[in-house]
Parts: sequence; structure tokens; C-alpha cells
Amino acid sequence: MGIKLRLLQSNDGEYFLDCIDELYRTIEKAPAGFDPARKMLKHSRFKSFVVRKLTRYPSLFKLRLRFKQELAVNFVSMISGDFRLLIPYAFKTKLNFVYMYDVWPRFHRWIFPLLDFFNVYYVFFSSKQVMENFNQNYSHIKCRAIWLPEALSAQDYHFKAYHDKEIDVLEFGRMYDEYHHLITGPLQLNGKHHVYRKPGMNLLFPDKPAFSAALAAAKIVICVPSNITHPHRAEYISSMTLRYLQAMASKCLIVGVLPSDMAELFGYNPIVEIDMDHAGDQMLNVLASYEDYHALIERNYNHVIRHHQWENRWQVIQEKIQEAL
Repeated sequence: MGIKLRLLQSNDGEYFLDCIDELYRTIEKAPAGFDPARKMLKHSRFKSFVVRKLTRYPSLFKLRLRFKQELAVNFVSMISGDFRLLIPYAFKTKLNFVYMYDVWPRFHRWIFPLLDFFNVYYVFFSSKQVMENFNQNYSHIKCRAIWLPEALSAQDYHFKAYHDKEIDVLEFGRMYDEYHHLITGPLQLNGKHHVYRKPGMNLLFPDKPAFSAALAAAKIVICVPSNITHPHRAEYISSMTLRYLQAMASKCLIVGVLPSDMAELFGYNPIVEIDMDHAGDQMLNVLASYEDYHALIERNYNHVIRHHQWENRWQVIQEKIQEAL
């Protein structure tokens, strides 16, 4: 038996939580001296109320709550500042570690100080820009930070042979509306199979198996960072997200916009950059010469398998936890 490692997770069933489940399964399979136990947390109005009050009254940030201490590690992967997941566990130990993504700039003023309030020893930001802002403007905060990009578990995804892929273009998740309208007509006129969420649809796919099956059957996936699709929310944050890796692990060609950190992560440009002035013609030309991109698709796939799985990220997280013990 190793040191107790709580994996704190919301029991909300939203589709986008799949990446959290992949990370937790990776940790559970390779504990390396830890005794991992996943703790599924129900929605609590009281905990949500507490976090809301904390965000509204900065004078409360300096409070330090302490319960009876225990030798245990808490780890939570959270969307933005969902600190309710740490209540009350964060006050029972100083060994709290958080993986955080979708940390939009307008929330920094309260998310960053609350890291100390919740006794977070190390925070892993999925965005390099968020990490840089934290280190440059919040150096007074005791919590340490590191950039740790998103990742996936490759075994959760599969692919069809190139000649068996029947979806020409797949758009899922956040849609770049301006670009979507430019390619829809030309694809339809040329009889191409274009899959996307239509008005009135809640989710494009009912579950993860249906989603991964569509990825496996897709030739091209459209990927654009949030600062372009939703600039009011993301502002300047441009980061590689899970969808880029999911497309590559399914041997799809990405047509889109390269996030600011992705060239650094790959060492080359792994996508076909959108030509907004000739969007329809460009897409048809890429489909017509799809075989020319097989080498890039294979290179991307191999790079993801070697460098961008959760087992790669867990090695970094584990090192930081060991440093604190």
C-alpha cells in the first residue's frame, strides 16, 4: 500500500468530461507508490455557494482553514476554477495538486489567489499563456505552476484505413461559423459527406463510442482555437486542445488554425492552415489530393503516440508530487 491518492471528480455526466476520465484511468493503472482511489462528488449547492462568495469578496482570499491533517494527496482535474471539488479535502492536507484548463483571463483575478486558499501545492495549466501570466503577475502566490498541455489515451481512439474513410469533413465541438459557411456550399455541391451539428441538435454524437467511430471514419477534421471561435470568452488564449490530438490519434488530417503553443510542442506545422479567401476551393483541393497528406497524417499520429498521451503527462505530475513528499 502506498500513499493515499484521492482523485476528485464531479459525477456530472457532461460529454466534455471524457478527457478527465482518461487521465484518471491512466493514474489508476500506474500508481507508482500511491494508493489511488477515485472520489465521485455529487453536485452541492452549498459548495457552489461558498466558492461564489469567495470570488466576490477578495478579502476572504487570505483566510487559511485547517482541519485535522492527514498524510494524503488530493489530485483534481478541473475546468477553470471549479474549486468546489476540493471542499473539504483541501483543508485536510497541504498536498493538493490541480490540473486546470479553460482558465480564461477574466477569471484570473480570483482563480489564482484561491489556489493558496485551497492549499494547492502545484497547479498544472494546460495553456502556456496562462502559466506565463500567472508567473509574471502573481509571483506573490505560494502555489507553484507549470505548463502541462492536454493529452489523451490513444487506446480510446481508433482509425479506418484511408480508403475506407467515408466522412469527408467532420466538424465537432466549437464551430468556426464564418469558415463553416464558406465550405458548406462547395462541399454539398460536389457531393461530399460533411458531418456537423445542425440547428436544433443538442449533441452531435450520443456518446463517446459514436464520437470515436466518426473520428475513425473522417478524412478531415476542422480545428480552430477558442480565441478565434469564441474571442469574447478566450480573449488572447490560444492553446492546443484535446480535439487536435483526438483527430491525430484517429489518423485524420487537420485543416484549421495552429494554436500559439502547438508548433513548439510538435517542432513542425502539423496542420493545413485555413485559407479564408479561398476556403471552399482549398477544401476541395485537399480532398482531391488527400493521398499527398498521408505522410503528414502518419507523422502526426506517431508524434501523439510518443509524446502526447496521459502517461507522458502523469510522469511529470508524479515527479512534482514526489518533490512535495
